[in-house]
Amino acid sequence: MLRASIATYDRELIPKPIVAGLGDTGVEHGSEIMAFVDSVVLRDEYEFDVARAALEACIGAAATDRVAMVAGNFSMMNRALDAVGAPVLRGLDDLAAEMGLTIPDHLTAR
Repeated sequence: MLRASIATYDRELIPKPIVAGLGDTGVEHGSEIMAFVDSVVLRDEYEFDVARAALEACIGAAATDRVAMVAGNFSMMNRALDAVGAPVLRGLDDLAAEMGLTIPDHLTAR
């Protein structure tokens, strides 16, 4: 989904900073989005208030709500897939490498 929206707006996604948690990802307001998502994932109530206010200042309340929904949905899907032991598809190796990650063999589909 992110790659499709990046293409729609004729931008380039730089995925490695997403893993590092800092740097330019090519996404407009990416640093504010990452700070907000980190505050949600880490359940940091103080940082959440600060990050949400900063993101709302950039993109507005409605768009911030959509970011929260996407982050929540992704987290839910990831937890469900982990819970049932779903393997990672081999087709994601290139994306993982681009992000500086390696998918362990025991987690991949055979």
